[in-house]
Amino acid sequence: MHKNHLLKSQPSGYWRPRVLYACSACAAMMGCQASYAEGGPPTNLNRTVNLNYVYAAELGFGGYSLDGLNANAYTVPLSYSFRDVPREGLTLNLLAPLQLGIYSLTVTDTDGERISINEQSVALVPGAELEIPVGDHTVLKPFAQFGVGHAFGVDSGSANAYIYMTGARAVSQWQVGATTLSLGNALIYAGDAAMGSGFSEHYVSVQLGGEARHPLGFRMKALTPDIGVYSIYYHYPSPLVFSRFLMPELKISNQGEIGVSIGSATPFRLLGLENPRIGVGIIFGGGLNVWHVSFAFPF
Repeated sequence: MHKNHLLKSQPSGYWRPRVLYACSACAAMMGCQASYAEGGPPTNLNRTVNLNYVYAAELGFGGYSLDGLNANAYTVPLSYSFRDVPREGLTLNLLAPLQLGIYSLTVTDTDGERISINEQSVALVPGAELEIPVGDHTVLKPFAQFGVGHAFGVDSGSANAYIYMTGARAVSQWQVGATTLSLGNALIYAGDAAMGSGFSEHYVSVQLGGEARHPLGFRMKALTPDIGVYSIYYHYPSPLVFSRFLMPELKISNQGEIGVSIGSATPFRLLGLENPRIGVGIIFGGGLNVWHVSFAFPF
């Protein structure tokens, strides 16, 4: 798995930022290099901190901290749906997610020197998703997205990249009394490529999740508030790699997520979003804990 160098020892003695990108639903990420004068700390220690921006982008809206590295992504999930397009019974969703990324690295070297790097990014990755009914309970959702991102910050220069993502999600729902049960699964391939020559990477994620929602028993005008609990399992055929300054790499093949969500049991629109939900979850496993906000059952 390729990685973005955030901090790396070099034989010269100056800061040299390098900015790159990657995406899962819609993201751009950054990277910087720090260099040291000759005769500095021993070179047998790990001096390369790789921002696993593919993982950060997959969150959509969330973030994590790991041994001095803080990565946070904030996404506005803009979309518009066309019913019975391209033919009756199908729904075409046009996607235009806009994401802001904020990243920082603060570590202490073996000689006590404090190293601090901060950068930000923006990305727009438009695309399309087609909802295809399969039987009475299941909807298949193949999708594809392609866009661009730009990172900015101190000395970041002109850092642009192409961002892409494709795959398929599927969700099945059943009604058991007033309770709605959902089962989702997904296979996602995503990556990035710097404009011109430069860094690129890709990744694969396999996901399986379930949710149960139940009305709270009262109405608020057109809304029937409900609450849901959900869990998701994530598998990465090639382990995710998180490098750590002066420490061994952290490799993760499997993770889990648990969370709660609130929404409405009856259809409604809010700020152009159809039947929005707000969910808050914690992703855990492999030594990494992540906060995650979602705006629907993520399948």
